[in-house]
Order: sequence, then structure tokens, then C-alpha cells
Amino acid sequence: MTLQEVFDSFILSRQLADLSPKTITAYRDFVSPFIAALSPDKPFLDIQQSDIQQYLLMLLKKPLSKSTRATYIRHVKIFLCWAQNEYTASYDAKKIKVPKSPKREVRIYTESEINAIFSSITAESDWLVLRNKCIIALMYDSGLRQAEVCSLRRSKISYADNRMVVRGKGDKERTVPLGSLTAYFMKEYTANCPYSSDALFVNRRGQPLTGNAVKLMVSKLADKLPFELSSHKLRHNFATNYCIDQYEHNRQVDIYRLMYLMGHEDVETTGRYLHFAYEIIASRDSISHLDKLNLVNGDRKT
Repeated sequence: MTLQEVFDSFILSRQLADLSPKTITAYRDFVSPFIAALSPDKPFLDIQQSDIQQYLLMLLKKPLSKSTRATYIRHVKIFLCWAQNEYTASYDAKKIKVPKSPKREVRIYTESEINAIFSSITAESDWLVLRNKCIIALMYDSGLRQAEVCSLRRSKISYADNRMVVRGKGDKERTVPLGSLTAYFMKEYTANCPYSSDALFVNRRGQPLTGNAVKLMVSKLADKLPFELSSHKLRHNFATNYCIDQYEHNRQVDIYRLMYLMGHEDVETTGRYLHFAYEIIASRDSISHLDKLNLVNGDRKT
């Protein structure tokens, strides 16, 4: 079999595993350069460890960020591990080291910045303004992804219980909280929206809203602000604020509850938000030892 045929089999296996189209596209985007570099017609059995190493060296020479480079290598390793288990191979994929991506700090928006975000939301119709405010609130206060916002159904929302059921990755449903202000925007939007359908969010023509439309809306909103804004940053704020609020209220954080609310499969993915939250909590609770000292030869005396 050729390398391309093995890769086609890998993609088919991912599709049969019912992975999302976005995930399938990611495998194609990040593994295809590896296939092209080694040659699609190269017999799979001829692939040596040295071929893989040469490709990794080539990646190091490209003007890529460390996180992007790590993403390429991670996807290639997953593919080669799968191929090694399915077919006879002359390499050992376990020897591929995926470099650690640099830690990215979560930017927590201040109250004035949140006010600026909502104040900057404009649209051609009042109901569209309410729709967009509701979308921003759902990502910031309920931690929803773009696709989850678009898949929301009116029949899955319970105002009485302050919660809603969302459909996340892998077509899995989970229950998430619905804040009072978000519920207000939602009620005002549905009352003023000229279209009626079970799909909560629609475009100006009454068609279900798409993830690209939400991404474009947030991007245009970000252009009006003096600080960075994205759907991911809003969701990250939800997770970090959840940890901070839980700690301040209960003096502890149940990371598994947050994992469920975020729709994560692995608690390690959720754990980074707890780490960011503890950094913020530690800095807030810090007591300056220097400020307690009586300085004799310094600029300050008590």
C-alpha cells in the first residue's frame, strides 16, 4: 500500500468513528503536508524513522509558532500510531516527541471591558442587537462554543430552572446554567424576532445561524474594541471565573463539575483553567512581607 492509501484508510476510520467534520478537516490539513513531503506514492513499508525525522527538521525551519508546530507534529503522530497498529511498519511512532506548546494566559475581562463589549454591539435592527447580545452573554456566562450557540433550540431552554440543554462535540447533550441577564436578552430577542422556529438563533432572513456568522459578528465587534476579543476568550473567561467564584464561595473548586459544564472529555483540559484561577486568587490574597517591615535605611519608615 502507498502512504496515500494508508492515509485514506485512516480518514475513513475517523469518519466511521463519527468524528466531527471539523476534526476530519484538521487531520487532512495537518497531515497532508507530511504525505506530500514523503510522496503520496511512497510504499508505506518503505517509511523509515529517518524519513519522519527529516520531516520534523523541515518543520523546525519553517516560520511557524511553537504551538502551530506542535499541532502539526501531534496530528502526524496520531496518524502514524494508528497506521503502525493497523499495518506492518518499519518505524516506531512512539519515538516522536510532541513539543510542549507555550502556556497561554487567559485574559480576564474587567467590568468596564464587559460593559464596553455590550455597548459596542450594533446591528441594522433592534432584534439583531438583542440576538448578538444574547450570543455574547451565552459564551461569556454559560461557556458555550460557537457551534453550540447555533444549535440551541427554544424547546431545550427552561427559564423556570435557569438552565438549558446544549448539543456539543460528538453530538453529546449536556445541561448548562442560564444566567438572569442572559435570560433577559433571550426573552427580549425571541419576543422581537420576526421569525418563529425551534432554532433559537436565526439570521436576518430567518435561516438558522451558522458558526461562521457568529465568528464574523465577534470579529467585527473586536475591531471596535481596544482589547482582544474572540469566542474562545469569552468561553475561557467563563471557565476561569467559574473557578474563582466557586473558590470564593466554597473555598474549593470541583473541577469535574466544570469539566461537565464545558463539555470536555479529559479533566486535564479543564485543569488549566483551575491553574489560571489559582494564579489570580493567589495574587489577590497575597500579603506583602516588605510592607510589614520597618525600613531603617530605605525610603520608608514606620
